Parts: sequence; C-alpha cells; structure tokens
Amino acid sequence: LDTGIDKKWLQDDLERALAAGIVPDCSFDGCSHCGVCGTDFGHNVIVPPLPIPEFTGHFTPNTDKVQRIRVWFGKIGKMSLVGHLDLAKLFDRAIRRASIPVTYSGGFHPAPRIMIANALPLGSTSTGEIADFELTSIMDESEFHTKLSAQLPADIPIYRVESVDLKQPAASALITKAEYLITVSSASEMLPQWETWIAAVLANQEIIQNKKSKSGKNTQINLRDRLYELELLKVAGEKDVELRYVGSCANDGTLLRPEQMVFMLEQVSGVELQLMSIVRSRLILSNISNN
Repeated sequence: LDTGIDKKWLQDDLERALAAGIVPDCSFDGCSHCGVCGTDFGHNVIVPPLPIPEFTGHFTPNTDKVQRIRVWFGKIGKMSLVGHLDLAKLFDRAIRRASIPVTYSGGFHPAPRIMIANALPLGSTSTGEIADFELTSIMDESEFHTKLSAQLPADIPIYRVESVDLKQPAASALITKAEYLITVSSASEMLPQWETWIAAVLANQEIIQNKKSKSGKNTQINLRDRLYELELLKVAGEKDVELRYVGSCANDGTLLRPEQMVFMLEQVSGVELQLMSIVRSRLILSNISNN
C-alpha cells in the first residue's frame, strides 16, 4: 500500500518524535512537506485557529422536578429492531433537539429523567408503550407533543400525552398487566382446533413450566396464574391464527411472555406451534385510565 507520504519524511518524523519534537498542524501553520498534497495541489492556505473559549465552570444539571409528563407511544416498523438502551438514547437526543427542559438525576453521572415503563423484546412491535418525562418547568401538553413528535422518526408515533402528579408512582411501578396480539402457526399436518385449545387453557387451573436459573437451580412456574384473558381474534389460513391475551407484566419479573403463551397452547394441544409475530397493544397500569 502506498500512503502517499515520502519515506524520508517518515524517517525525519520518527526522529522528531523520539526527540519529543512537535510538528505543527498544517491547517494552522506552514506546510511540513510530508508529500501527501503533491506539487499540483497548490499552496497551503493557513486558517487562523478559533480562540479557545474561557472556562466558565463545569456543567451543573438542573435536578428540579416541576412536572411529570406521561407519553403513550408506539414502536413499529423498523424501530422494532432497535433495542431498549438505544431507544432511551433516541429519546434523550430528541428531547435535546426539541429544547424540552428535562430534569437530570443527581450523582456522579447525571442522566435525563426519561423513564420507559417496560422494555419491549427486540423484534417485537407495539402500539401501547409508556414513558415518563420529568421537566424543570411547566410545559403545555400539546406543545410537548408537537415538539417531541417533530424530532422522532415516523416509526415512533406519539398517541397521547398527559400531565401526571409528581407524587404519583412512575409508570414502571404501576404496570400490572400487558395486552398482546400474537400470530401463531401450527407445524402439524392435522387441522388445528384453536377454539378447543383456547378453552382448554382457560379451563386449566395449573400449567407448569420448568425454568432453570443462571445458578443452575430448577424452579417451577404456574403460567396459568399469570394469564387473565385469552381469545381468538382471527383465523388466517388453515394453520395460522391471531390471538389476543392479557397477562402479567410487572417489573419484579412476574411476566407472561408470548413464548410462554405458546407453550401453554402446546401443553394442552400436544402440537408443536410457532410464534410468527408479536404486537404489544397495551400496557395496563393500576388505578390509571388506559383508554
């Protein structure tokens, strides 16, 4: 490979480096004749460097909490491939671009107080996500909606904005259930009996799943206790079906994941099923309207 730099210059540069010499930047000083520009490039144009701004002190984040705004939003299309941490960064940048006065946490590493209620599994879409934003000054809900929406991609639509009391627990602490719309397909050659299988799941008092912890300890989970509603929405073809279910979704780990819902159907049917798509349509908060 030819870097375009004269080898004699590299030798001289090494000697200058060993002698702790300094080669000035040719953007702000004379040409050092390294050979990159060549004879046809023209004369070096020196640009005077910008003045170094005066130090006015370290950044001190505003930790005042004056207002909390709760946002109901979606995560659709290509945004389903964006993880939870990257989604948090996306909101952080959108808030700064929109000049929304967000509150910062204290401590050694201050962070904007943007609290996404519950992490959505990678690859899943949603039309019912919730996030809390704490602000340093009062802001009109419609103004907040307009400014934030303008800085977000089309696949993160905002459906609703509501100001909530700061004394009220955060949305993450209020979540009790989640509503999912899932598409399931039967891998069996037999014609699936979806309504019979759904009725069997609902009739059961106990459907156990064995789970191994990271430490290797085996535990048993009664998945049926975590299921509140289950219904058939639509049959798509001979072997595909769209189901709606409401299950536990608490941040203490008491969840009913779509994969576990499929597991229950497999237990009562004895048929291998495939989970084709996942849409989380709603997060249900305790004592909060979720229209």
